[in-house]
Amino acid sequence: MPTIDRHDVEAVVRRYGLATDDEAVDAYLEATAELATQYGGLAAEQPAADTTVDPTPGDDEHNAFRYRFELGGGNGALSDLDLAVKENIVVAGVPSTCGSPGFEYEPPHDATVVDRLVDDGATLVGTTNMDEFAFYITGETCAHGRTSNPTVEGCVPGGSSSGSGAAVAAGLVDAALGTDTGGSVRIPASFCGVVGIKPTHQRVSRFGVVDLSHSLDHVGPLAGDVETAARVLETIAGPDGADPSTRGTPEPAGYVDAVDAGVDGLDIGVVTEAMATSEDAVADRVSETVAELEAAGATAEEVSLAGYPTMGPAVGAIAGMEFAAFVGANGASYSTGTGTTAALREALAAANERGEFGENVAGLLVTNGVLAEGDGAEYVAAKGMQRQFSRTVGEALEDYDVLVMPTTPITAPEFGELEGMDGLLRAVENTAPFNCSGTPAVSVPCGSVDGKPVGLQVVADWNDETTALRVAGAVESL
Repeated sequence: MPTIDRHDVEAVVRRYGLATDDEAVDAYLEATAELATQYGGLAAEQPAADTTVDPTPGDDEHNAFRYRFELGGGNGALSDLDLAVKENIVVAGVPSTCGSPGFEYEPPHDATVVDRLVDDGATLVGTTNMDEFAFYITGETCAHGRTSNPTVEGCVPGGSSSGSGAAVAAGLVDAALGTDTGGSVRIPASFCGVVGIKPTHQRVSRFGVVDLSHSLDHVGPLAGDVETAARVLETIAGPDGADPSTRGTPEPAGYVDAVDAGVDGLDIGVVTEAMATSEDAVADRVSETVAELEAAGATAEEVSLAGYPTMGPAVGAIAGMEFAAFVGANGASYSTGTGTTAALREALAAANERGEFGENVAGLLVTNGVLAEGDGAEYVAAKGMQRQFSRTVGEALEDYDVLVMPTTPITAPEFGELEGMDGLLRAVENTAPFNCSGTPAVSVPCGSVDGKPVGLQVVADWNDETTALRVAGAVESL
């Protein structure tokens, strides 16, 4: 049981504008001590895996893997696939650093998505490197060295799921899982020329995933083709009792069948704001692809989404302040999110004690921590913008079956080309809006510019991954 300090009580009393006379503080101190005694009896049975693996450090030319091991490989729908998972998706017995120099967590249990992959026969072969705590978009902020792009020499693979994108693009695995808070599955997919799916928010369990932002985080697959990505998503999606936020989400169905269904009769909205701010060659490649979809039986027209350009900063504010609060509370996520285990709390408490975060994350924690402990105006404003934009997207999807645009406004930049918050906001211009809306989004390659892949993003209505996959499959077949 923690020691209750009078100064701590006084600080909280002042925060709420309450009386700070000795009698009042003494009463609060006594009541807090009594409550701590009652809470001290709380004890949850900690989750544990039936088996653990013996990992070895990753060693590949692109620095895609953090650890290598073999888990699963039984009978099931995914028995022909080798997969990897991003390092913030835990595997029992495999140390997770989340790409940080000051954090190491050896989980006693598997993430729900890991269990589901193994139960469906997949062979898991490792965890992949990532930008530190998933808060960047190039793969250059990982404490274990930067990851390179197997498709474009000298360029970043995108992040924060950098290792997952690189592992798929290099053919080291058939598919990999990543997390996506502002574009971290779809950006590597776009830069590396593979397929990436951000499902509907809360469609896939996040139990066993180390949070960046509980209200924006998604888990999704990257793969070399749309069908493989759809197969993996069909396995990992659906309700999970360990993650209360998934309750009520429908069971996945029809994802694989949708891939070859074609686009005849579908109405496509091309987002004007995204096309206008993308590099001309990127926008042209997407326009050419849309014209081919029209020739295949779809109809397309431009659509404007009010508030679109402001969603990147909104995601930055929401994710930054939620992460600062999460780390500051040693992993206690006071929300309907992924849940917290005692082992994770202890690991984050130790990381806070050491204070060895990388420069990017240290700056994130301090600046957003200060704002989070202020009057909350920035966070509330960003959440309000999120709600408004979600309504805007919902209204647009009443008129169109899908919305399309470039996944990223640029092709893969060279190392060091994107820096700081400006670099982050440029990369997430077309992905962050749909973390705000929570609608499913698929990035699929649609050609190249100067030898660099271009990704086309398909956005569908909530829980309508099938239509997004239908269009993505059609793009792939062109």
